[in-house]
Amino acid sequence: MEKGALRRLILRILANRELSGYEAWKELGAKGVKIRTNYLYMILAEMHRRELLKGRWVEGRRGPRRHLYTPSRKGEEELRKLLAESIEFVAAAFAQANMTARNLPEHVSSVRASFTSMGVPTPGSGKRIVLTTPSLDPLICFPLSYQAFGEAFPAASVVVVKPPGTTFTVDAPNVTFLDGSRCNMPMKDGFADYLLLEGFPAGAPVEVTLAECYRVLKDRGYLIIRLPSVMTEEKKPNFSNLAEFAYRLYYDFTGQDAMVSVERIKQLLSKRSGSLTDLVDRGNVVICAKVIKGEGLPPIRVHRRASHRGIHS
Repeated sequence: MEKGALRRLILRILANRELSGYEAWKELGAKGVKIRTNYLYMILAEMHRRELLKGRWVEGRRGPRRHLYTPSRKGEEELRKLLAESIEFVAAAFAQANMTARNLPEHVSSVRASFTSMGVPTPGSGKRIVLTTPSLDPLICFPLSYQAFGEAFPAASVVVVKPPGTTFTVDAPNVTFLDGSRCNMPMKDGFADYLLLEGFPAGAPVEVTLAECYRVLKDRGYLIIRLPSVMTEEKKPNFSNLAEFAYRLYYDFTGQDAMVSVERIKQLLSKRSGSLTDLVDRGNVVICAKVIKGEGLPPIRVHRRASHRGIHS
């Protein structure tokens, strides 16, 4: 492995924890990087001399002393530059994909086909669809998705819950944007017939986000959850391509989306679902549940906030 790339990877591994040289070697091995331990120790010593790392000795409980490493201020700055470059790479990739991958009619057809593949009835007149955006700055492809939803289901009302301060321009009369978050949506109880949840926010338990979705949905409403594969615990640590690696760096850098277990999400949904399906689509895991809010079920616990009252009845 090229020495510069190895240094950057070491900084990534040590970003949030203190590790010994041997622990760093095991972590690299888990990521598919096979190097000799003496070569790694040489790189660590060089990074320490260049003040990219700081180290300290600790007494071992049952063995010799261990030299623990963590990034220095200079190393943290180097890491921030690396992540910024990765974000620029991902943004450029999304822009290119948005311009060349498929045009709007193809995207509209894809939206309709995704509902059909999950066995979800087509939203008709008077139906309400709620779409949520991730907490990170909106990616260039997202406005196209909202336009596509508006055109795919012209008789339905499409409401997009977006982070405050972000702006979208969509030329579809049935699409509305409201400020909010995935675990605090500005709608009254039972507002939506369909709700598309884009990932889970960090800092909020999965149960809280799901409870908010249940609250906003009508009884027998459809909850569709789309999870980037790189943000699921089932995803192996070895990424299959550079785009996946950069995509994960993007989420790591923002720190606003949570790693979740697909199996745990499905287990939680099964307690309130009349039906449950899942599929893999373009690097995402998609889970669809028909939510039941009938008698005899445990109460839905939601941290209510003022913004839920008197809005969008």
